[in-house]
Amino acid sequence: MGADLYIEQLFQPQMVKYRPLFEAAVRRRDSLPQGSPATAEAQAEVSRYFELMYAEGYFADSYTGTCVLNRLGLSWWEDVAPLCTDGAFLRDERLRQFRELIAKAPLRLPTKEELQADRVHVDDGDNSLEAWHRYFAQGREQLLAFLDQAIALDAPVFCWL
Repeated sequence: MGADLYIEQLFQPQMVKYRPLFEAAVRRRDSLPQGSPATAEAQAEVSRYFELMYAEGYFADSYTGTCVLNRLGLSWWEDVAPLCTDGAFLRDERLRQFRELIAKAPLRLPTKEELQADRVHVDDGDNSLEAWHRYFAQGREQLLAFLDQAIALDAPVFCWL
């Protein structure tokens, strides 16, 4: 569960284009014997279409210990929801205000102990402390780029919080 943000004019064309292909790939995968090489190949196709559906006009952030906004000292409910219209849109000055909040907020990188207390897996491999620090820094940059894109398009952002 988490926050899902959409720039509808970018997101909807992707969804219209790739959702039927995604659903067909799911049906194909589900028709194959579990654990077979063909099933693994079909799952790769499902994943590819899923990623393409959400490749443009979409940003997601969890409400768990991996929440990027939380690492910026902000809350989707306390800081973002009040900026949204009744229809759950960030637009115009409020969109720019949210972007400035993100840009100015210091990124507080967690310790290994903080991540573990939040039930986030930390190890010496792909889930290392350094990898998590990169995840949070990249998440901030992705959110800023997403907001900049909406501002440049003069497009509202729908917020499913």
